[in-house]
Amino acid sequence: MTDARLLRRHRAYFEGWAQAFGQHDLLRDPTQGLRWLLGDAQLGLMLDRSVRARLRGGSDDGLGGLLADAPGAPAAEPAGLWPPRRPVLTPALPALADVGTETLRLGRLTLRHCPARVVQTVRAMLAAQPELHLYETYHLRYPSGTRILTLSDRAPLRLIYRELSPALIRSAPQATPTAAPPRELACA
Repeated sequence: MTDARLLRRHRAYFEGWAQAFGQHDLLRDPTQGLRWLLGDAQLGLMLDRSVRARLRGGSDDGLGGLLADAPGAPAAEPAGLWPPRRPVLTPALPALADVGTETLRLGRLTLRHCPARVVQTVRAMLAAQPELHLYETYHLRYPSGTRILTLSDRAPLRLIYRELSPALIRSAPQATPTAAPPRELACA
């Protein structure tokens, strides 16, 4: 059975704004050309040009819909509301992220044979929290303009980010050691 959690998505009010990622270990994945940031109760994926192109999948809607407004959603909060209202939960939330045994899907980006530490970090966050947060951050250690797609158990600063409509993050059960390992988990 698949376990699902609420994925609360946040986008900066102004382009280029972001909060800092914080202390982390850098994990390079040379097989897929990715750089992961493993922090305290948060996981980051460095968004360089190639990762942004893979997330978009040939489309122009930001990061493959991960941080896009829902169709028909207002472009901005109505004037005079502070703090901004939380969106109303709808019964049919889209699943934007899936976690398999060795597979991680983020929007249109499907990563097979993910590093074990990455999958373990996401699974630990899913086990500990009923909801997770997805937003972009930065770190001073990396070149100016570098953004990090961050999955965290802590909400970002409300002064910088507005909340988008929520989605789901799903976790497929882990394969048991006695069973034959699946060739590939379908995360759709």
